[in-house]
Amino acid sequence: MRNKLGGFCLLTALVITSLAAPLYAGNAKAFKRSVVAPRYEASKEVTMEGTIQGLVRKPTPGSMMGAHLTVSTSKGTIDAHIGDFVLRGSHPYAPTVGQSVKLTGVMTTINHKSVFLTRTVESGNRTVQVRTARGFLIVPGSKGRIAKTSTTGGAR
Repeated sequence: MRNKLGGFCLLTALVITSLAAPLYAGNAKAFKRSVVAPRYEASKEVTMEGTIQGLVRKPTPGSMMGAHLTVSTSKGTIDAHIGDFVLRGSHPYAPTVGQSVKLTGVMTTINHKSVFLTRTVESGNRTVQVRTARGFLIVPGSKGRIAKTSTTGGAR
C-alpha cells in the first residue's frame, strides 16, 4: 500500500508540474544582448594626449561594462574604456581629475557611440598596461597562473 501511495504522489507531482510549465511560457521576456564585443585592430592604433575630466565606474546602459575615463583632448572629449582590472590589484591605477595622460589605443563605435579602447595609459612617470597588443583586457595575476599551470603540466 505504501509503495502505491508513493507512486501516486510522484505521478501527481509530475502531472502538476507539466501542466504548470505552459502557463508561464509566454510571460518570460527574451534575453537580448545589446552590446557587441569590440574588435581591436592594432593597425589602427593611435596615441592621444589630454586631461582627465572624470572617471565613470558604472557606465550607462548600452555602454561597455567597466570603468571609463572622460578625457579632454585637442580633438574634443573622448570616452576611454579602461576596464575595472587596472583599478584593482596590488598596484592599482588611481586617476585624478586634472591629471595629464597619454593614451594609446583604438577608437571604435559601439551602439552608435565612439569609445576609445585604451591599451596603455601614461601619466607622470608611470605607464599602466590595460590591454594586450591584441586588445584583450589584462587581468591582474593571470600571467602567474598561466606560468604556474604550464610548468606543472596543467590539470590531469
